Amino acid sequence: MGTLKYSNAQPPLALPDRVLEHLHIVIARRFRQQQRFALNVISDAAAPIQVWLDARVPIVVTYATRVGSTINERWVKELEASFSSSGLVLVAEPA
Repeated sequence: MGTLKYSNAQPPLALPDRVLEHLHIVIARRFRQQQRFALNVISDAAAPIQVWLDARVPIVVTYATRVGSTINERWVKELEASFSSSGLVLVAEPA
């Protein structure tokens, strides 16, 4: 379980390394375009979380294990397609 740390105001967001790796790709692409957006994490295990992300605020991504798994390009495309007026929705990896 890795973490995404954004600002000092909140505890890090804990996510499985595979999820974090794919999310990291999508966030980096948006930040390169100087976009700000909300990240919406919805799961059955916890209350929904929404984090406002801005390229001007540092993000620290920490992986629990060594990264380098095969990237599921379909999942990256689905994550990018999930953007709406309410932000990016973290969707489950497609089979």
